Amino acid sequence: MKAISKGQIVITILFAVLSVLLFISSGTIMVDAEAKESIVSQVETELALLEEETRKLELVSAELEEQRTVLLEQVNNLTEEINILREDRDTSAIEIAIENPKYAYLTFDDGPSDNTVKILDFLLVNNIRATFFVLERPGREDVYRRIVDEGHTIAVHSSTHDYASIYQTVDTFLADIENLSNVIYQATGVIPDVLRFPGGSNNLVSRRYGGNDIMDRIIPAMEAAGYIYFDWNVDSQDASKAVQDKDVIVNAVINQSRNLTQPVILMHDAAAKTTTVDALPEIVAGLKELGFSFERLTSDTPVVQF
Repeated sequence: MKAISKGQIVITILFAVLSVLLFISSGTIMVDAEAKESIVSQVETELALLEEETRKLELVSAELEEQRTVLLEQVNNLTEEINILREDRDTSAIEIAIENPKYAYLTFDDGPSDNTVKILDFLLVNNIRATFFVLERPGREDVYRRIVDEGHTIAVHSSTHDYASIYQTVDTFLADIENLSNVIYQATGVIPDVLRFPGGSNNLVSRRYGGNDIMDRIIPAMEAAGYIYFDWNVDSQDASKAVQDKDVIVNAVINQSRNLTQPVILMHDAAAKTTTVDALPEIVAGLKELGFSFERLTSDTPVVQF
């Protein structure tokens, strides 16, 4: 409701008075003194009534202005409370994300090869860190160096990946790994301390060559030598056949990662694994949609073991 100003009321009153006076003073109407006095009295009465109405309107106007002030103050207070709640909500969301990060770990076994180079190119462009469980590949020392220089983890897998020889005894396995570690150190200056057993820590093939308890003896020996081993909880299925279909690889990774907070993803970068390279962009996009960031495995990463 719009308040009526004093100026508007006064102008109305003056207009009414002037109209009456003009009527009285008009030469076309002849009235005697008594009639004039009656008219003046009537005008004075009307004026008094108008003044009373003016006072009432002023009171109403004052009340409305007071109500407007109160309402504005309430609006301002509510706006401030809403802003505080929004800030608290945003801060809480950030705190939750910090306290409960979702990291995906891309890991590649059996390189280096030309596919390793392609994978490194993709990771570099997308600013992603990964982990490479390498074999001994004479002549590919430049790839070892690039893995390290670009911020990835270079980890040991096996010098030969020959199950029959490496899984005969604890000593044959340790000798194989120590040889590879020395090759990596000579090429990069890094002493690797992250390991993945060929076939995983629960593989059955090793029993054929070293007995049923061979892994039970190898694992503590490697831990005593200073290695942290990682298995995986997501299998890309890229090793299920020589050249796996790209979509099978993508779907396997995304579907298995969906309900995890720390997927350690098994992939391969051997020379034949071209479709793994092809699948990588879709894998990364899908994992990002699930809310994952990417990290490399280190000796400080919570282990994923069978």
